[in-house]
Amino acid sequence: MPERIFLRDVYPLMEATLQGGGEVAFAPAGNSMLPMLRSRKDKIILVQAPQKLKKYDIPLYRRENGKFVLHRVVAVKKDSYILCGDHQGQLEYGVKHDQIIAVVKAFYRGGKYIDCSASRAYWLYCRIWTRLLPARQLFLRLQNLVCRARNKIYAR
Repeated sequence: MPERIFLRDVYPLMEATLQGGGEVAFAPAGNSMLPMLRSRKDKIILVQAPQKLKKYDIPLYRRENGKFVLHRVVAVKKDSYILCGDHQGQLEYGVKHDQIIAVVKAFYRGGKYIDCSASRAYWLYCRIWTRLLPARQLFLRLQNLVCRARNKIYAR
């Protein structure tokens, strides 16, 4: 099994590569971007972020607590962004542009290369999945209730 490398450890090299016009590729960990990205299975290609992100962009950003996060832009405000993971129902407000490190240019899912600016299927997925956000919020709450009930039943 390959050794795990933490983003915080390679961030300076990654930042220099991006600022030099290069690309950075890695397999992200976590489930917040399911069903699009599977943890440690799919690979993303990052490029330097433009001056202003657009709705549906997927930036890699750093929260004030130092944690690196990869979520989708669901709304662009005058001085900030509203983001949400594809597998989440909770919106994250007030993400400033200076927190943005890079943006996903493309990704590999199951070995298939998907260009975020050229794939018609990806374009359609972004629009449908983002419009389903209110339903996703409800579904995730129900899923949470079922899991808690199941855990209480099996804990006895």
